[in-house]
Amino acid sequence: MSKYRSFLAAALALVMVLFVTFVSPAEAKSKSRAQVYSADQIAEIQGYAETVNRMRDRITTDLKALVDQENWVFTRNFIHGPLGELRLKMLRIARDLFPEAQEKARDLAKDTFTALANLDKAAADEDSRALNRAYSDLVKSLEQFDALLPQ
Repeated sequence: MSKYRSFLAAALALVMVLFVTFVSPAEAKSKSRAQVYSADQIAEIQGYAETVNRMRDRITTDLKALVDQENWVFTRNFIHGPLGELRLKMLRIARDLFPEAQEKARDLAKDTFTALANLDKAAADEDSRALNRAYSDLVKSLEQFDALLPQ
């Protein structure tokens, strides 16, 4: 009887090894990528995205004009005023995305915040080169964030 049990244990171990070998993690990931956002999820994400898009539009018009004019005071006021909630809105959107997009969205929200902080510092230091570089970083991170959102 004990030989029979040993044989059964070895057979089960072989089955488990074969199962683990032939069910690859890449296959499991590709199945999870087939997820689709529900209409409610898209509506919630788009609700926050509208606010972010309005802020982005103001960045490309109002903030761009202030940066081009090297208007240091109003640039800082604009960053702390109308753009004050930008990172919060981006993080709310990131929370509602699928897990594989959440990390990238959070990183882009952090990059956006860093660009805003650099923009603020450049305006405080009255450094036009750093101001333009920070503005470019800000626009780039917002464009990448927008590309992550479901349509």
